[in-house]
Amino acid sequence: QSTGMAQWLQMTLSQKFGIAANIDFPLPASFIWDMFVRVLPEIPKESAFNKQSMSWKLMTLLPQLLEREDFTLLRHYLTDDSDKRKLFQLSSKAADLFDQYLVYRPDWLAQWETGHLVEGLGEAQAWQAPLWKALVEYTHQLGQPRWHRANLYQRFIETLESATTCPPGLPSRVFICGISALPPVYLQALQALGKHIEIHLLFTNPCRYYWGDIKDPAYLAKLLTRQRRHSF
Repeated sequence: QSTGMAQWLQMTLSQKFGIAANIDFPLPASFIWDMFVRVLPEIPKESAFNKQSMSWKLMTLLPQLLEREDFTLLRHYLTDDSDKRKLFQLSSKAADLFDQYLVYRPDWLAQWETGHLVEGLGEAQAWQAPLWKALVEYTHQLGQPRWHRANLYQRFIETLESATTCPPGLPSRVFICGISALPPVYLQALQALGKHIEIHLLFTNPCRYYWGDIKDPAYLAKLLTRQRRHSF
C-alpha cells in the first residue's frame, strides 16, 4: 500500500522474530511488472510507460500537436505559458491519467493505438486518443520497447495458464497485505500466478466475531420456530 506500511512490517517482524531480512515489499504495480519480466521474454526491467517517463515525453509531444483541431481545448489552456509551467502540469496530469488507463482501461488504449475511438466515451477522447497513439509511436522512435501493462496482461495470463510447470524465477509464495482493493486485471494476474505459487491475501477484519457464525435474523427465527415445534 505504501513505503510506510513496508517499514512498519519490517520493524514489527524484526521485533517478533529478532531479525527480518531478505524480504521484498514491492507496491502492486511494480510487483506485477516484475512478474512480467520473470515470466515473459524480452521485457525490460523498467517500463518505458511509467508516469515519469510519459510526463517528459508528453512535454515534447504536446507542442507539436497543438495546432491540430483535436487539441483546440489544450491549445487554449496553454496560452500565456512562457515559463512552460502549464505544459509541465498538463503533461504530468495526462501521464497520470494514462497510467490509470493502463490499469483500469487497457481496452481503451488498445483501440486508441489502432487509431479507433471507443464508442460511448465523451469528447475528452478526441484529444486523448491521438495523444496516446503519438506517445506510443514516439516511444518506438526513441528505440524503447512498446511493451506496457495494458498489452502484457493477457499474454502474461495465457503464458501462466498454459505452462505445465512453474516458470523459473518466480517466488515460492507471495503475501498481499494492507490493500483494501485491487484492479480486476491485477486479480486476474494473481489468479494465474496462483496456479504455480502460493498467493496469500491478508485483509483487516472489521468484525471482532467469526463471520461464519453470523446468520440472517429470518433464518434464526425459522430455526427457533422449528426447535419449539419439536420440543412439544
